[in-house]
Amino acid sequence: MSREWQQKRFPAFVMPDAVYYQSIWAVRDLARMEERLKELNYDVETGTFGSGIVSDGRRDYNISRPTEKKAIEIAQLEGRVKAIRKALDVVPDPYRDFVLDNVTLNKKAQGYPTKIWKIWKQRFLFNVAKNLSLM
Repeated sequence: MSREWQQKRFPAFVMPDAVYYQSIWAVRDLARMEERLKELNYDVETGTFGSGIVSDGRRDYNISRPTEKKAIEIAQLEGRVKAIRKALDVVPDPYRDFVLDNVTLNKKAQGYPTKIWKIWKQRFLFNVAKNLSLM
């Protein structure tokens, strides 16, 4: 992928480079996170979520907690996906799909004569960083 450059025109939305790239990679990981959530939710619905092993008599539950690990994973993924989707709600409808495709697929700006979409991309990534508590 080509190098991403942050818009510097609006200082209120300029982030440190490390935060900017973290928000880009979080958005690029959105499809995988949503797919993993579907898998985990399917496990919950079908009853294959837990291991089915009862640990009575065990003193140390730190060795194996598959149900707790999956529940924590679901909570973390849901939080990240919700944060990214909430940030996407800030972008106007005509630009929403393109901004997401530009970040995830590095789609070129054909059909958008002005550079307004770049402003919305910057605001979107700024809100992703805020929602994920990166800033």
